[in-house]
Amino acid sequence: MKIQKIVGVAALLATLPMASNAANFNYNYGQIDYQSGDFDGFGVSGTFEINDEIFVRAGYIGATNDDAGFDIDYTRISVGAGYHMPIITKTDTDAVFTVSIVNEEIDTPLSATSADETGIMLTAGVRHNLNSDVELAGDLFYIDALDGDFGIYGEARYNINKDMSAGIGFTSSDNIDGLSLNFRFGF
Repeated sequence: MKIQKIVGVAALLATLPMASNAANFNYNYGQIDYQSGDFDGFGVSGTFEINDEIFVRAGYIGATNDDAGFDIDYTRISVGAGYHMPIITKTDTDAVFTVSIVNEEIDTPLSATSADETGIMLTAGVRHNLNSDVELAGDLFYIDALDGDFGIYGEARYNINKDMSAGIGFTSSDNIDGLSLNFRFGF
C-alpha cells in the first residue's frame, strides 16, 4: 500500500505541464544537518549534477535515542541517483525523484533488538522558489529496509548568498519523527 502511494504521486507529477527550461536550482551541493526528535544526531549529504536532469546523491545519518534508559544508535548510509524536471510553466518549481541503495542499522545493548539491513529508498517531491531568498521543498519517501518506513519530509530554506543557504526541516514517518537544522554550500 505504501509503495502504491509513492507510485501514484510520481504518476501525478509526471502528468503536469512541463517547461522547456529547468528552474534555477543548484543540484551541486554538500549539506550538514543536526536532527532532533525521536533520534538526535548529525548527518552529511550531497548531490552532484551529471547533466541538466540527472544527479547522483549520497548521505550519512548517525543518531541516538536514550529514552529507554540506554542508548539506541541509528545509522543510515545511502547512495543513489535522481532526476529533476520543471513541472509548471513559467514558475520556479521542480519535480524531483530519487532512488538509492540504503543501509540502515540499529544498535542496542540488547543484541536481540539490534538490526542491520540493506534496501531501496524511493523519494518523490518538489522544490519551489518563493522568491530569490526563500525555497520550499517537500517529498514523500519509502524505505524498504528494517520492516519498511513511509513518510513525508518538508523544508524551508533561506539563501544566504548564491552558494550558501540554511534550512529547517521536519520528518514524519511510520518509524521516526523529528526536526532538523541544516547548512548547505553549493559548488
